[in-house]
Amino acid sequence: MQHDAVRKTMQKIGSLFLLFAVVTFSVLTSSVRAENAAFSALIPALAPPPSNQALAEIPDPGRKLLALRSYIRMGTRLASRWSWTDAEIAAFQGSPEQLALQAEIDAVSAHFADANPGYEIYVHATVRSLDTQIKRWNANDSVGTAAAELLAAFEDRFGSEDGQPGAIDPAALKTWLTRFKLSRRPNLAAPGLTLHGRASAIDFQIMKDGRIVAGANSKQIDTVWRAEKWDEKLKASMDAAGPSFTGPLTSPDEPWHYNYKPKPVAKEDAVASTSPEAVRTPADPPPLASPPVPLPVPAQVPLPLPRPRYP
Repeated sequence: MQHDAVRKTMQKIGSLFLLFAVVTFSVLTSSVRAENAAFSALIPALAPPPSNQALAEIPDPGRKLLALRSYIRMGTRLASRWSWTDAEIAAFQGSPEQLALQAEIDAVSAHFADANPGYEIYVHATVRSLDTQIKRWNANDSVGTAAAELLAAFEDRFGSEDGQPGAIDPAALKTWLTRFKLSRRPNLAAPGLTLHGRASAIDFQIMKDGRIVAGANSKQIDTVWRAEKWDEKLKASMDAAGPSFTGPLTSPDEPWHYNYKPKPVAKEDAVASTSPEAVRTPADPPPLASPPVPLPVPAQVPLPLPRPRYP
């Protein structure tokens, strides 16, 4: 009998403990849902167009907040900096602008190969789509570290005393995000903001015997790029054969990253390029010059003879 009483008591205690755990879990879940809902409601109010689509595909709150910070800080420049659409990327392929970019990459590659026998440059010159940028943002470790720092600071600043978020003023959050400084920047631009998304940045990697020896890898900056002076060798070829390239990127430190900004074509040059003389091929014979028109010969008028003088 005594054992039965103990067993029943233990069952009651277990049931009470299970009930307490279920209630606690439900409360925590409701709190998390409320927090996520409160945070998600702020995004449309703060996200400048066209960043809403990218933010919707970033599930982690910290990474979402970090991207939102970049979009707000970009301000009125956001739309002009935003990555190309798939249609714009397709239109760029084979265009005169794309051919000019490829020609300059080829010139830099040829100079580098001549200056560094046995080595060559590897370039992945395709435009980086927004989908690719979002996937990298959601998986990048440096982004995760910065996102965790920002989210913790956000919760300290805007959370209530019991740990649950209070009413957040969108204007106050916008000001806070604009001014907040990370202890260390991530090595990726927020989705939509990288110049790789507009064919305005190229990563140059060093290859030997079909293998990358100095890649776009932050872990190789000191041990490979600078220790073996590939940063200086690449820079020399850029200065010699890549007039439209500037760099390398210094913040974040990427010795392989060069921005591309070709000189704009003057209007008179664009007009001249469409004239018949401009499109004549070298095989075409030069236009024949018109024979000179003889000038009329004036009539010979005899000059009057001077009168003789007499003494």
